[in-house]
Amino acid sequence: MHTVGVCGVVTNTAGEVLLIRTAKAGWELPGGRVEPGEDLHAALRREVLEETGHDLTGIGRMAGIYCHTRTDTVLVVFCACAETTSATQAQDVDALEAGWFAPARALELVTHPSEHDRLADALAEAVEARYRAY
Repeated sequence: MHTVGVCGVVTNTAGEVLLIRTAKAGWELPGGRVEPGEDLHAALRREVLEETGHDLTGIGRMAGIYCHTRTDTVLVVFCACAETTSATQAQDVDALEAGWFAPARALELVTHPSEHDRLADALAEAVEARYRAY
């Protein structure tokens, strides 16, 4: 049985990227598991709201699909946007804090290798979605 998850590379009107900080992985993209009966966009909207308190104003292109074979996890990454530029208090118990960062700074902060790949792939704005297996 595979676990399906979603992640969002969420940008605001200032071009900043929304990240959350967790105890497990440090700074990362907001996202999480897709619940039974839930579509991918609904899951992304729910996870971003739960973890950051921000509502998405739009979901754009799929940036990539990432398969983690050791954990039987498939992650789908979407580019999305939010209108706010304000800082926010993390809403989820796993998210210690949330913040907006310039893209270059976000890439510096996200140090977990596969998480960094997901962010870099989305920021590259490739025409085709990226596929990576780990």
